[in-house]
Amino acid sequence: MKIKIIRSKFLEGLKKVQNIVASKGTLQIIQNVLIEAKDRQLFLTTTDLDISVRSVVPCEVLNEGATTLPVKLLAATIAKAAEGPVEIETDAEDRAVITAGSAVFNIAGMNVADFPKLPQDSDSFAYILPQMTLREMLRKTAYAASQDDTRKTLKGVLMSFRDAKLTMVATDGRRLALVEHEVEFPADAEKDIVLPTKVVAELQRTLSSEGDVRITVEKSQVAFNLGDTQIYSKLLDDVYPNYRQVIPGSCAEHVVVERKLLLDALDRVSVMTMDESNSTRLTFESNRLTVASMAGEVGAARDTVPIKYDGKTIEIVFNPQFVMDPLKAIDEDEVSIELNSGSTPALIKCSVPFLYVMMPLRIN
Repeated sequence: MKIKIIRSKFLEGLKKVQNIVASKGTLQIIQNVLIEAKDRQLFLTTTDLDISVRSVVPCEVLNEGATTLPVKLLAATIAKAAEGPVEIETDAEDRAVITAGSAVFNIAGMNVADFPKLPQDSDSFAYILPQMTLREMLRKTAYAASQDDTRKTLKGVLMSFRDAKLTMVATDGRRLALVEHEVEFPADAEKDIVLPTKVVAELQRTLSSEGDVRITVEKSQVAFNLGDTQIYSKLLDDVYPNYRQVIPGSCAEHVVVERKLLLDALDRVSVMTMDESNSTRLTFESNRLTVASMAGEVGAARDTVPIKYDGKTIEIVFNPQFVMDPLKAIDEDEVSIELNSGSTPALIKCSVPFLYVMMPLRIN
């Protein structure tokens, strides 16, 4: 194989795939990137056996061929190279000579025959939506997924294609984030899938603000085609819990508050929370919300926020981070908080099809 490629284009392609590699101590070949040169394009592929990523970069192909090279070392090498044309030539033993300006690098590779096969493209129906839409839906939900290894399904994000819309849900059992977007698809394409958090993180890194994403599902695998990048992932095969049963059917009290004011107040008083009692008390009174935290005998903090509210006084305690996370994820100027009492779940809503359920803390 022999190619010439612009250094910045090559580095851009490597950055899109370098996060999906196996850790040391596993198969050495899947610590490498598969490099295939053909049809005036360079195909870069990495995998950790659960997720595979392929990026396509234009280049000048002098001799078609393929090899695999250590992706971290290769990316570091190209990052240090001078801007301009880079020439890569490999021999029969998969040794690569990389020439960039006056610098010459030698990297030992491995034969492509040992590299795991990329999942086959599916002929299944493709759901199509803007990349920005999918990125924003993930931003509004993914933070609520569980970090507990014993609750495998809750470590994923549900994508439910039903009733002419995509509903995306994440929950850890103490809070739940949900967002919806209308999507066109036939009735026989209704489907629920659960994305592992690792592919969610990769999508959030890769999705752009332009272009569409094509999503195809085949048995236990999902593929995201972003044009010059494809992401393939195994799916979590457990059934996602019935999340709708934890969403309050109705709330008696409705509060309207400026999102940024509430976020800033929570951020200020949360400095007084302690790891063993990470809690903040919210007191809703007529047109005023008091936000307060205590750090044992060390100190306390209090702030007030103007609100639109004329209901009964309610005191409710939350993990402050659980309140701040959705406020950071949405962009609307105002949000509404709906609740019944200090011991029942509360809702955060805004002008877009989004809702967030928070379970209050029980403080003795």
